Amino acid sequence: MEFIIRHKTIVAFISFTLFCLISLTARSSTAITSFEGLGSLFVVPFQHGYEALQGGVRRFWVGFTELGELRDELQRTRQKLMKYEQIADELGELKKENERLRQQLQMASRIEYESIPARVLSRDPDNWFRTIILDRGSSDGVKVNMPVVAYSGAEKAVIGKIIEVRGGVSRVLPVIAPEMKLGVMLQSSRYPGLLHGYSSSSILCVMDYVSKSALVKFGDPVVTSGQGGIFPQGLSVGKVLRAEVMEASAYQRVIVIPAIDYEKLEDVFIMKKEPDAEFLELLKSAGN
Repeated sequence: MEFIIRHKTIVAFISFTLFCLISLTARSSTAITSFEGLGSLFVVPFQHGYEALQGGVRRFWVGFTELGELRDELQRTRQKLMKYEQIADELGELKKENERLRQQLQMASRIEYESIPARVLSRDPDNWFRTIILDRGSSDGVKVNMPVVAYSGAEKAVIGKIIEVRGGVSRVLPVIAPEMKLGVMLQSSRYPGLLHGYSSSSILCVMDYVSKSALVKFGDPVVTSGQGGIFPQGLSVGKVLRAEVMEASAYQRVIVIPAIDYEKLEDVFIMKKEPDAEFLELLKSAGN
């Protein structure tokens, strides 16, 4: 105590100095804190915005990458779907082909003569129905004048006759061709006639030389008569559409709808029946 009283000036100076230092330290800390707070007030929003932008870019990039992966996956899925559809189409065609072959076997067994199954390759480009090209020829045993038949449902019907043969193909003259001449008759009344194509652009046939005394009705079946030595008797040819009576003639004309739809014709049977040689010779001699 005596020391303080004796050196009060020095003590007072030291105390004042300490007080000033403490005050300055406290003010400096407050100032620094205030400055940092002011800085944070400006910096923090930018920092948050940057972080949000960075997160958005990251999410966009991730989404873009996922979109690309989804696009690739969609493309792969489409390719698989197209492949499956192609397989389904092929299986459908195979099923139809098997069914067609099964029907051919069943139908072939119902033909009295030994037959050769054949498929239609094409039709005459000059006239769609004038001649028909088949995928069987001389190498398969096909000969000129052999009858060609097909099935319309359960009904066996005449298509035409072979007029040209080569190694692996043959040409058929159908009954709807004007050049075709086929001996037929009305099935119910048994009146005969000579059938040929109505015209080169028609799918109808004409039955000429039918007696006027024959009662002809719509829908009457027309079958082969067996005359001519090529076609056996009783094969279906078509049905009566109408009759045309000609005043100046002793006969009437009968318009016939063929039993076979030539536009849908795909499969036929070539009957291994050859014309009687003596009959052909007789016809030739009569022609001379």
